[in-house]
Amino acid sequence: MIDKSIIEELKKIPITDYLNQMGCQPVRKQGKELVYYSPCNQEDSPSFMVDPVKNVFHDFSGTSEKGDIIRLVQYLQNCSFSQAVQILKGFTGSNNAIPFSFSGHNLNQANDSSLEVISVLPIQNRALWAYVESRKISYELASQYLKEVHYRVDNKRYFAIGFQNDKGGFEFRSRYFQGGTALKWFTTIPGKPTGAINVFEGFFDFLTCCQHHNTIRLNSSTIVLNSLSFLQETLSILKQYQVVNTFFDNDKAGKRAIEKLRAEDLQVNDCSSLYASFKDYNEYYVQKHN
Repeated sequence: MIDKSIIEELKKIPITDYLNQMGCQPVRKQGKELVYYSPCNQEDSPSFMVDPVKNVFHDFSGTSEKGDIIRLVQYLQNCSFSQAVQILKGFTGSNNAIPFSFSGHNLNQANDSSLEVISVLPIQNRALWAYVESRKISYELASQYLKEVHYRVDNKRYFAIGFQNDKGGFEFRSRYFQGGTALKWFTTIPGKPTGAINVFEGFFDFLTCCQHHNTIRLNSSTIVLNSLSFLQETLSILKQYQVVNTFFDNDKAGKRAIEKLRAEDLQVNDCSSLYASFKDYNEYYVQKHN
């Protein structure tokens, strides 16, 4: 049984402070209320309302959830009342708490070497699932390749979507930022001996291709570079194949990468024509299915 006095104290934690730690900032003030983009649902117009005086929220997107800060934590973390209480104890610095906060920080401003991975889990958090769904990736497909990674930076704990590379490091993504661990590398995914290999710039483009073809795994072997800077390191692998299917961004860096591969006498099949009017494969696919 949780002491009622503890519950009442936790309910005093400003929802705005909790959202700020998640990286959520209001886009405008509407009367007495602050208006946010929903942290749980993709939307073009912000409809997540917070009354800072009453300290309550109302998410008009999706299921129209509303309530106090404990209900907000239950909603965002997809957890029970007692678990939400423990999470909020962590937020206030109480003892014996479950420290838990959302990745809203800027990893570009952090020293990668200071990042410590704490745990790697199946994706459970509602906000992370909402982000994956906003990229039009199915639960079944995402469950095969993505994880919920909890980590620490400068004594603060965060979590994000994680995609693992061949050296055991992770690329991180959330609605608010992108980054990764210090241990960076590309990711290989075995396929059938077709004589061709697929090369993607980022993991969401790889997942998009799988989703587009309604499959968990592409027929041919695949490399996800995680950064074009690793293209050079993959050349010895690519030269073992007759054809290299590239799915790079439609920008100058993507075009230079294709030129580099052709300069190595590789037979390149530039697949960016599939999404010619868009920055990348995922942007095209999301637009097509909205």
